Amino acid sequence: MKRPLMTRRQLLKGLGGVLLGLPLLELGMSRAVGQASGAMTPEGFPKRFIVFFHPNGTIPDFWWPQAGAGERDFELANALAPLAPFKSRIFLPYGLDMLSSGAGPGEPHQKGMGGLLTGRPLQEGAFVGGDGSLAGWGDGVSVDQVIAGHVGGTTPFKSLELGVRADSNGGSEVRTRLVYAGPAQPLPPMNDPRDVFDRMFADMSSDQDEMSKRRANRTSVLDAVKEQFGQLDRRVGVEDRRRIDAHFAMVRDMERRLSNERLFDGTCLNTQPPEDQEPDSEDTMPEILRLQIDLLVASMACDLTRVGSIQISNAKNHIRYPWISSLGDGHALSHSGPSNEASRGEMVARDTWLASQFGYLLGRLNAIPEGGGTMLDNTVVFWINELSRGNIHSQVTMPFVVAGGGGGALNTGRMVSYANRPHNDLLVTFLNAFGIEDQVFGDERFCTGPLSDALL
Repeated sequence: MKRPLMTRRQLLKGLGGVLLGLPLLELGMSRAVGQASGAMTPEGFPKRFIVFFHPNGTIPDFWWPQAGAGERDFELANALAPLAPFKSRIFLPYGLDMLSSGAGPGEPHQKGMGGLLTGRPLQEGAFVGGDGSLAGWGDGVSVDQVIAGHVGGTTPFKSLELGVRADSNGGSEVRTRLVYAGPAQPLPPMNDPRDVFDRMFADMSSDQDEMSKRRANRTSVLDAVKEQFGQLDRRVGVEDRRRIDAHFAMVRDMERRLSNERLFDGTCLNTQPPEDQEPDSEDTMPEILRLQIDLLVASMACDLTRVGSIQISNAKNHIRYPWISSLGDGHALSHSGPSNEASRGEMVARDTWLASQFGYLLGRLNAIPEGGGTMLDNTVVFWINELSRGNIHSQVTMPFVVAGGGGGALNTGRMVSYANRPHNDLLVTFLNAFGIEDQVFGDERFCTGPLSDALL
């Protein structure tokens, strides 16, 4: 006798029994439920986005590589030499201009900070710039926050904003803020690693044995869910079977992620609180930066967040680097002309040290396995500056470095020349790398579309 198909009421009742176990998976892992398209890799690992900032421009002759006959044939210059181990994992877009800074109020430092990640001119306001110009906050959401809204729906924290003396000599104003939740909504970075640890890891107090028990329980729940799916699959029609298949695919994704869950193998539980140090001191700055990098990577490895930023100093940048014998004021050094060899030497030394720290960040990501690759393969890391050349306050040919794989989205190991294209084109390219199909980001007057050749 032909078995009757289940009614919709019976189907929903049956699915209710299956889905009843799913909330048990929430503690200690991010669910695949509700994952946006492009937010995950084919292997089931999350894609991530990191911004790394330092201010006041560079010395182009020592920053930009020597171009070769082809896009992959380039020689890293002095300042970027520490990135040699990651040459095949970086993308250097040469010739991108911050055209949005040509409109609206403010001076270049103000416009650079407010427009770097928003791609928009500033609002009118009362913040006084270095030349006396008046301006307000940035006038839009920053690209990292758009990505965070897309990929971070299942993580405890949408994004993590970190600073290293980001408020030094400046406090909260347009020249000290980089990330925006929306127009005139800057997100302040946390400058003290102790605050970061307390926010991200203080609640992880369970011991490893307890985590192992939880993992076993969740595995048992998944087994039960799969068995119930199998029973339902034999009793429903074609359309309902498609829905069940979609739910089952979700369960398989959970199972795959559970087998790689770092929370249960002790990695996250072993994150140690930082030592008590003064966060706004030139003496502790190198250690603070390393701590912030380590905390950001740990937070992402534990899937507490998938988007973060590290802001080193701010556009005022009145700081010294005594650990590399650079005792000049950072802002004053950036204003020095080509004939001031001593100042230029200090600038190059600082950029080279910063490149080594950027390399440390890439190395930390690359040291954590994920499937057939590493976290670096599943991350986009974006190194930025609010100026290209500090002595003339130029924002032409911005010194950007893009690193990582973006979960197979980025076409790296290349230096590509663009003919004065707006930097907004790179920002919308990042959106595309995360499955957001927009063709414009920021002010549409300064966006011509994604850099399609930057993506695979």
